[in-house]
Amino acid sequence: MPPRRILTRFMDRKGFTLLELLIGAVVVFLVVLIALPMHAMRSKRTEQVSVKAQLHCIREAEETYRLRHGYYTDDASKLANWKQRTKRYHFRIRHASSTRFVAEANGDLNNDKICDDTWTIDENGVLANVK
Repeated sequence: MPPRRILTRFMDRKGFTLLELLIGAVVVFLVVLIALPMHAMRSKRTEQVSVKAQLHCIREAEETYRLRHGYYTDDASKLANWKQRTKRYHFRIRHASSTRFVAEANGDLNNDKICDDTWTIDENGVLANVK
């Protein structure tokens, strides 16, 4: 067959072959497979920034409480100007005395009811990623 005839034979076809559709589907699948973990990591970082800000708010509220009462509280409901604003993290005051306190945020980032991430802050404002 002359080359011109082969070219016109392929140009007369309408639609895609099964192989072409399969290759297209594999390419789309690979792009999604690569993009989803990146999106999940970005989402986790955003949550962590929010948690760090919440812990700093707890610290400020604890300092205010200490100035008024002379000691830190272990009851987060007594802290003024602080309200939990994240859904995936649970906050609590792990330890409180007249000179020290440690606040903790435990996070379930993938909704499997297992703690994936734990942050703490103390009276000096030292943040630590415990888990």
